Amino acid sequence: MRHLAPAQQRLLTDIQRLLSTLLLRDVADPRLFNISITRVESPGRQTVDVWVYRANEEDSGSVLHALERITPHFEHELRRALPKRRLPRLRFKWDKAFEKSGDVLMLLKKLESEQ
Repeated sequence: MRHLAPAQQRLLTDIQRLLSTLLLRDVADPRLFNISITRVESPGRQTVDVWVYRANEEDSGSVLHALERITPHFEHELRRALPKRRLPRLRFKWDKAFEKSGDVLMLLKKLESEQ
């Protein structure tokens, strides 16, 4: 992971916080209930990758499709809330790494209980 300037890190943190609030406040689609934003990264100046996860989700494609459909609303609300001249485009991705971390925790608990 590359080192980010403090201003860039603050922007990503603000985007994550605002998107989490918007998901709770503005979304009525049942496919998007209990969605967690696990991290927000900026691979460049033009886009922001928003990594999402929901426990026990078999069909991540439908969740990502629903997020893509509501992305213009999110971008509009971010432009209103953040005093920036240009905001990067949002790109939602499913966080498979978060899933794997849960598997590792379960293995560690299993090992602990066996000892």
